[in-house]
Amino acid sequence: MNKNPSQLAFLTLKKLAQKSVDDNLLKLKKANENQDKAQSQLNVLNDYYVEYQQKLNDALSGGIKGYELNNFNAFIATIEQGIEQQKKLLLTLDIKQKQITNQLNQSQKSLNTYTTLLNKQYNKYLQQQNRLQQKLTDEFAQQQLARRLLSEY
Repeated sequence: MNKNPSQLAFLTLKKLAQKSVDDNLLKLKKANENQDKAQSQLNVLNDYYVEYQQKLNDALSGGIKGYELNNFNAFIATIEQGIEQQKKLLLTLDIKQKQITNQLNQSQKSLNTYTTLLNKQYNKYLQQQNRLQQKLTDEFAQQQLARRLLSEY
């Protein structure tokens, strides 16, 4: 099939769209990994929080000195800050993940469009080739018929 300028342009656009899809898939994979890692870290912080709350409750029931209470409270407050920061990070990562997913969907849509257009061009080319072949076959049959008729007379 001869490649006309229009087809070459669509092929280039299709390659670019495929690259965009591939790039966005890699970005999405990385975003998912970051999201999982951040969620794991949040889980660890939540576990520490529960553990140290329990230790504080145990210490309070057994008697605790003032400076120990202050240390527990300061450490628990630090864990709470870490939890809040981690929740904010997760929200940010979730937004980023959704943006990448939207970019991926848009890239996939473009790729599908260019693929469809190229398929339509190819089908049009095949139809033209079939018509040309039919025309040549018809002309050949007419010439054969004319030769036979001429040779009979």
